[in-house]
Amino acid sequence: MRRIFLTWWGVLLVAAPWVRAQNDTTRIALPDAEERFVRGNLQLLAARLNIDAARAAVLQAQLWSNPNIQIEQNVYNPQTRRYMDFTKEGNTEVQVQQLFLLAGKRDKQVKLAEINTRITEQTLYELLRALRLELRSDFFDLYFLQQSVAFYDESLKILRNTIGSVERIYEKRSILLAEVLRLKALLFSLENERLGLVSQMEEIQGGMRILLRDSTHATYVPQLARAHLDSIRVDTLSLDRLIALAKAQRPDYQMADATVRFEETNLALQRALAIPDVTLGGRYSRNGSYIPDYFAVTVAVDIPIFNRNQGNILVSERTLEVDKANRELVERTLEKEVTVAFRRAVDTDGLYRTFDRKFAAQYQSLVDGMVANYLKRNMTIIEFTDFYESYRTAMLQMNQLQDDRADAFESLYYALGSDRISQDH
Repeated sequence: MRRIFLTWWGVLLVAAPWVRAQNDTTRIALPDAEERFVRGNLQLLAARLNIDAARAAVLQAQLWSNPNIQIEQNVYNPQTRRYMDFTKEGNTEVQVQQLFLLAGKRDKQVKLAEINTRITEQTLYELLRALRLELRSDFFDLYFLQQSVAFYDESLKILRNTIGSVERIYEKRSILLAEVLRLKALLFSLENERLGLVSQMEEIQGGMRILLRDSTHATYVPQLARAHLDSIRVDTLSLDRLIALAKAQRPDYQMADATVRFEETNLALQRALAIPDVTLGGRYSRNGSYIPDYFAVTVAVDIPIFNRNQGNILVSERTLEVDKANRELVERTLEKEVTVAFRRAVDTDGLYRTFDRKFAAQYQSLVDGMVANYLKRNMTIIEFTDFYESYRTAMLQMNQLQDDRADAFESLYYALGSDRISQDH
């Protein structure tokens, strides 16, 4: 007996942390979730490192070429019969050279590096835009799924109590077994539907933990300011101004535009590379020239006869044409996405505002009366189950409509490249 007790005590000690972890909940508001996401998401951290690397490339492009020094010493002097003769009878030569880039090549290389940094930054913002949409959509989906599960929990509680009362009535042979079985079938259907919602919630919870870099197994409970969400209006916004706003702040369009400017600068650089650079230097020879202690100035330049960088210039010209076409494609895609997202948001918001806000409360108060009437045999089992089916469908559709409205707003924010919409637009 003592061994059995110790065994069970050990099992409880091992299982206790797991049970506690399963029961832990984290109440989280949307601003807090976004703050944790921006601060700790691994993909964003990696993208920030890419920006640091691009900025280092700008620093490198600003640096001058290193000077070159060349020293020549005779190995053996047959006149003095000395090896490595550093005396006046021996010969030592020193030459120093410095490369000077012409036609503004250095400035163009710096500008290329700066534009590349801008593209890298916009890549981070584009990643942030996509991940923020995922986080915010998951947040709203999880909130309304939890509302639906809470509805199921309340409905199942009422239905179980009703079945308990009906079974006692059946024991007195006052109703048929078919009524009891029909209610149990309805109960099973509701429990199965609830299980499906719980599975969706678990999937979303896992995705949010990755986005927030959360290594715990806590359950998130979103805290939503419903009054603020209800106050958002989109029907007063101007589509043309929204499209202009999207062009000004969407990272993918900014990247496409920066890519065009990058290639324009690269084309200017390739044309400049056709102009040869100059290498200036000085040369000293102790005894290797027509006079002792010979000093001279050197100038070296390539003669552009065969290679005038024609191929690279042509490649850059064609690449620029491709980049301009791609920018136009991104612009057209942007206009389509903003238009579709805006109209969806207007339609969904308009449908939501046609519903009576007292709808849910009125239905809830009606449930208790319907259950009482059924138990008093004032209505048939068919009428009762039909009512319950309608009640369930209406409440779930109401939750789904609110979730669709929130998702429509998030899609519009995503299309605009912003996390909010000013009513000034």
